Amino acid sequence: MRIGINAALLASRGGYRQTGVSRYIGELSRALRPLLGADETLCMLEPTAPTVAERPALRIPWEQCALPVLARRAQLDLLHGPLHVLPRVGGPPGVITIHDLAFLHFPERVPRSRRLYLTAGTRWSMKLAKQVIAVSESTATDVQRWLGVPAGRIEVIPLAPTDAIQPIVGEDVAAFQQRNEITRPYVLCVGTLEPRKNLGRLLRAFADIAGEVPHQLVLVGPEGWLNEEMHATLAELQLGDRVRLTGFVDDADLGAWYSGADLFAFPSLYEGFGLPPLEAMRCGAPVVTSHVSSLPEVVGDAALTVDPEDVAALAAAMRRVLTDRALADDLRGRGIERAAQFSWKRTARETLAVYRDAVR
Repeated sequence: MRIGINAALLASRGGYRQTGVSRYIGELSRALRPLLGADETLCMLEPTAPTVAERPALRIPWEQCALPVLARRAQLDLLHGPLHVLPRVGGPPGVITIHDLAFLHFPERVPRSRRLYLTAGTRWSMKLAKQVIAVSESTATDVQRWLGVPAGRIEVIPLAPTDAIQPIVGEDVAAFQQRNEITRPYVLCVGTLEPRKNLGRLLRAFADIAGEVPHQLVLVGPEGWLNEEMHATLAELQLGDRVRLTGFVDDADLGAWYSGADLFAFPSLYEGFGLPPLEAMRCGAPVVTSHVSSLPEVVGDAALTVDPEDVAALAAAMRRVLTDRALADDLRGRGIERAAQFSWKRTARETLAVYRDAVR
């Protein structure tokens, strides 16, 4: 069996805005290779020019025109579309992974061209795919409700923290903080700066407690789309150096940011899975997150969950963790145990079973 994965997002240059899907492709392919049988081959199909991966206006024609040609040349038995979409014509039998349906839940918060392509592409790919993978029960429910896909065609396979993001302790933490000029304890949030991450309300909740705690709020992640509201809120609140935006951070430093945080706050309005809270828990940060979409099933009882639209509730949960040492320590311990339940080996093993079933 010859399996191909659309790996276009891996072709981007270092420093380009990496997404959860990029991580999914890389981690899945690495974990799959040791599990392949003697008669099974994995082919990573990607464009030769990084600009194709980085510009949707180029990537979409590539995956609809060039990708099926590459698949035929590779004599694939199966093609995996890791971001919702398969070639509409000319490709081999396929499997798709659905990460979330944010473009349907929040159409006004997604760039129009991206929304139109994902909506049309997901619908036709659902019809073409032999099997559909959803990354959470929440996403599977969305796929059934919004797209009418029968439950029997959907396999739920969760994601996992990457081994590239590791906790650090002791002198390593002190050295990291000195190198990055960290002079205050801090609350951390990680993710692309975009409306779905609910950063405006996070800023307001932090402003509510800023007079009671010495912490800085650190937002780690690249600029996304339609984030003018967040910047307007930041200007309105005039928090000055109590808020820090780091931009893109590589995995080695991300583990250090997680490890040094007194609290990881992730009040996202919607997540198909939500890797950052799991990464934070793995690194020992206590977590406050939303009680919506997939986040409760990801964090289990190892985090405080709140209504992400309730600024007062978010502020109260943050205050509790930052002022109650026993609670923070309890959440750290439970978080580490919870994160250990997820692994890319498990994800790859269950995905390979889907491939084999689809080809049969």
